Amino acid sequence: MSDFDLFSILSLFVSIVAIVVAYVDMRKRLKAERDFNKSMAKLVNTLREELDLFRKQSKTSEDLERQKLLARQSQQQWNRLKDVGKALGWLFEHAEDEED
Repeated sequence: MSDFDLFSILSLFVSIVAIVVAYVDMRKRLKAERDFNKSMAKLVNTLREELDLFRKQSKTSEDLERQKLLARQSQQQWNRLKDVGKALGWLFEHAEDEED
């Protein structure tokens, strides 16, 4: 009987440790995703600034069309990043709700 109690306690302890390790791993991934999203947002802002500077320098119609295309691509990329950020936020909110 005492062997069964020891086995139960050990399995409970291993389960708790596994849950803690999974939680720490999830938090680390969340931080990495947030850092990535911040760096991508900074990159997009830098690209927008460069695009504005480039617009001011060139006035030819070909350059203007190219700039419009780059602006649309930049806006699409920004929208995708926002959607990914919203989805990650929603997932992590629900993941934390399920933990409770």
